[in-house]
Amino acid sequence: MKELKKYLPEGLIYELSRYEYINELRIKRNTYVCIKKDGVSYRLSTYISDRDFEILLDKLLCRSYHSQIGNMVQGYIALGDGYRVGVCGSAVLRDGVITNLSDIISVVIRVPRDIRGLCRPVCEFMQRTNFSQGVLIYSPPGVGKTTLLRDTAYTLASEPYNKRIAIIDSRKELYTGYLKSSSFIDPYIGYPKGKGIELAIRTMAPDIIICDEIGNREETDAILDNQSSGVPIIASAHGSDLSALIMRENMAKLYKSSVFGCYMGISRRSGNGKYRYEIYESEEKRIAT
Repeated sequence: MKELKKYLPEGLIYELSRYEYINELRIKRNTYVCIKKDGVSYRLSTYISDRDFEILLDKLLCRSYHSQIGNMVQGYIALGDGYRVGVCGSAVLRDGVITNLSDIISVVIRVPRDIRGLCRPVCEFMQRTNFSQGVLIYSPPGVGKTTLLRDTAYTLASEPYNKRIAIIDSRKELYTGYLKSSSFIDPYIGYPKGKGIELAIRTMAPDIIICDEIGNREETDAILDNQSSGVPIIASAHGSDLSALIMRENMAKLYKSSVFGCYMGISRRSGNGKYRYEIYESEEKRIAT
């Protein structure tokens, strides 16, 4: 969490130093800070006044509110280094479209963790199918899909696989840390996922494409268009279980088109970073921990 110190009040930094790690930091005007760790929420003793919040927000925006408007109307601040900052407040509408935020009331900072060795089930499936089929990883928000994708990208780009990986990192939170040292990983940072997928296939000849949080129509259409390219996609999506996931219109299209040969639901097994996997392949189901 040392990267956050330049943004946070000193009192909050001191209180957070008691924790080896946290998964989420929730900060709201005129109330106490909350954290989430291993799926459990806690309230801290640090109180954030209006002035504290404005100072924090100014730092998060790098003192350039207007440069982040495009991101904020989509609900986040692009902080970089794997950190996602969700924002909410009062929307300014024009013809039914959000064009600005007149007041930001809360921010939620997702704190990334680089955990190695999580991706064994993903890599085993890819190798067993000769890297010909994609994988969709799903879970509710905050479980660790991005952490798993990051570990998958680095592992598949390393010995013994040495696969060329294109990462579509629309929100600047996937291509971070140790991924930057890999010669086989090419990032598309800030690209809309649909455009990033199209350009990666056309210009970089990847063996595998990895992207986070798919689900809208543009992304679905791009992935369906990609089917004929022979490049498998490893992606993630929000969903509590497979049946709920494929009830959504765009996910149902991908499911019916057999874009993904494997669906992996993840949940936290314990506080040690390990996952429990619920794996579906061709109508078969198995559990792994």
